[in-house]
Amino acid sequence: MNSAIRRLSMTLAVGAACLLPILAGCGKSAPTHFYSLSGAAPAAEGDGPSGPCLAVGIGPVDFPSYLDRSQIVTRTGTNQMHLAEFEQWIEAPHDNFQRALAENLSRLVCVKPIYTYPWPVGARLERQVVIQVARLDGTLGQEAVLRVSWSVLDADHKTLEWRSGDYREPVSGPDYASLAAAQSRLVEKFAKEVAATLAVK
Repeated sequence: MNSAIRRLSMTLAVGAACLLPILAGCGKSAPTHFYSLSGAAPAAEGDGPSGPCLAVGIGPVDFPSYLDRSQIVTRTGTNQMHLAEFEQWIEAPHDNFQRALAENLSRLVCVKPIYTYPWPVGARLERQVVIQVARLDGTLGQEAVLRVSWSVLDADHKTLEWRSGDYREPVSGPDYASLAAAQSRLVEKFAKEVAATLAVK
């Protein structure tokens, strides 16, 4: 009888030891992955934009509230959106968009210097690009979309140009990294349009 009890006790002890790693894992949530919009690759030395150079300010940039959050927003239907709890932007999307646009513009137009809003006290702008983003989202594995309007102002805040655009880019894979890459390409496309409006004035 005693040996039977000992065997049962040993079996229970071994079973409990086997369950410990499982139970320890129960309290852990899925890891969060972070993403960022990026600018285009730097131009080769000597291939940078030529003058005349302008002091340019990017902003203010108006973002809809549904986008300006850490969770990445995707579309799952015509009227349905999804917030990815564990797939997030590393910084505020508003700031990330502004910085990526400035990076792209600095490779397309001779901007010396280029500021992002709010700019430092004493900054003297020759051109200001005011932007309204209506949409910057997409569907995993399908398409990313940027819908945006912008104005170019001179040093006296006079509007020199007003334009709007709807840009689309295929998403090469079903994952969030592919979506972020496609959205980065959208910002690059938009930067080329902005550069063209700066160049003609």
